[in-house]
Amino acid sequence: MKRTALLIVAMFMLHGITSKAQVNYCPDSNCTRCRLMRAVDYQFNALRLGSIALPPALDGKSLQWEMKGNSPHISFDGHTLQVTSLPKGTYTDGGTLLCHAGDETVTFQLTIAPADDMYGYLYCHMAGTSENTLYALGTKADRGVIFHPLLDNQPIYDPEVVAPIEGGVRDAFIYRGQDGNYLMVTTDMSNRKSRSWFNHGIDLMKSNDLIHWTSTSFDFRRGNEVFSDPQSKDWFADYTKVNRVWAPQIIWDKDYNDGQGGYLIYYSMLSTNPGDDHDRIYYSYANRDFTTLTKPQLLHDRGISIIDCHIDWNDCDRQYHIFFKKEGAAGVDRGIYKAVFDRLPTGQWRDILHITNEGASQVEGPSAFRLIDENRWKVAYINYGVNPKIYRVCEANATLEAIDKGPEIGRDVNPQHGSFMTVTKDEYDMLEAWSALRLKVQAMEHDPKQAKSKKLKEAKAALDVTFDTDAIRQLLTLYTKTIKGLP
Repeated sequence: MKRTALLIVAMFMLHGITSKAQVNYCPDSNCTRCRLMRAVDYQFNALRLGSIALPPALDGKSLQWEMKGNSPHISFDGHTLQVTSLPKGTYTDGGTLLCHAGDETVTFQLTIAPADDMYGYLYCHMAGTSENTLYALGTKADRGVIFHPLLDNQPIYDPEVVAPIEGGVRDAFIYRGQDGNYLMVTTDMSNRKSRSWFNHGIDLMKSNDLIHWTSTSFDFRRGNEVFSDPQSKDWFADYTKVNRVWAPQIIWDKDYNDGQGGYLIYYSMLSTNPGDDHDRIYYSYANRDFTTLTKPQLLHDRGISIIDCHIDWNDCDRQYHIFFKKEGAAGVDRGIYKAVFDRLPTGQWRDILHITNEGASQVEGPSAFRLIDENRWKVAYINYGVNPKIYRVCEANATLEAIDKGPEIGRDVNPQHGSFMTVTKDEYDMLEAWSALRLKVQAMEHDPKQAKSKKLKEAKAALDVTFDTDAIRQLLTLYTKTIKGLP
């Protein structure tokens, strides 16, 4: 028990939190502290807005709760812990909570998570009817289940430009970079052209404004030609036989490169090399410029095909949570699975959950995101085994369990496999203005009275403008001003 606690304390410190860590996983099922932490979903580690009902009893013993220390963010009435506000910028000490259980007293150091300072959610996704990437927006008040499409569900970029291997983009995953830029990874694949479910590479994209994207593509068949570490281990005897590289995603690994950190890109792969008979999960590291990629290394081999992995770090239970699909599963074995592990990229996976909301129907593309300023999560996936398809957004507790059968995103969004990122008010407003301006330009182009007008030329020029600094605010100003000047 002592050794486990020390390991968790070390991990807690590595993630930039200075308060005492609470145990996130304990092999001792009788440990009072751990049982109480499980009862509150480990939220003492990262309190956010809302209330936590404190257990009144344990094994028939009455529990008495006592608070020491005053925090302007917390109220306490002996039975409920209420977080009424959040600090700005950093995790903050929330005081000490004591639980008296007969002759035993257990002490919990409370930590309050910082405010997210976000306004809404951006759903970046593959189109349900084409191999393109689309945007949809929802506000904080919409709680991750109501979105409206941008650009009337037109692509946000030309796949022929950003995905030169096959000219199609699938499984878009968007991520806020460490340097203030935005990152995206996609499966470079066009089933429309190849009439095949095989592909050979992925695209790494970068933007400073969510609109203008640069792309670097990696055709894995070229092996050492495209990877930045030719001296590293080769998992494939012959890279030219790689025939499936699916659903890449990004997570920041702050321990990589002696603590300097790096973008870990993970994806499933398959080849026709001898013995490579199922999809395994591999990872590479991209540089900070998001233009290079290291050789694929094995992240997880389950012995059966798994695809569509999605990883989140959870600061409540101090673990990485990974959702995935068992490719080729049938009947009740279908659904979305979840495991947890404690470190990247070598942590040992522990299977936790099988989501069976859709019965024996075929599902894929899981994605999860925490609600703004809450310890509630959303877990989304697509049920493609029904007609019409259903993209469902379920709600989960602070440990990404107790997952309900949530509502489906409206079909006006044309949803498919994608990802979610929280956005600021300026980002939200700028994307709205960009969508409105593009649609207005298209309408003017089809209007004989406006097709050759000076106003139209100015509006089209505004859509091409980029800024090196403060791009979001400057584009918001430009687009808003341009729209006001149009007929």
